[in-house]
Amino acid sequence: MLPKLLADYLDRIEKAIVTLNDVYIERYEEEILTPRRVNLRIRVRFKKGHLLEINEAIVVEMNGLTWLDYRYHCQDEKIA
Repeated sequence: MLPKLLADYLDRIEKAIVTLNDVYIERYEEEILTPRRVNLRIRVRFKKGHLLEINEAIVVEMNGLTWLDYRYHCQDEKIA
């Protein structure tokens, strides 16, 4: 079972993604490595052709959530 802080963060992200309009969610993956560590991978294609990729490695520490690594990528429809 995930700590409430981490579960709440993942819940907020998922809710934000599913409320987007005019998008196709190509990937939404929460990889639970331990009860205190998760990798989050999201790939969203917007109707106008834009692509958004989000990758985060998150761990729960005493003071809250810590991002061990992250990558955010956005491109327009003109880039192959």
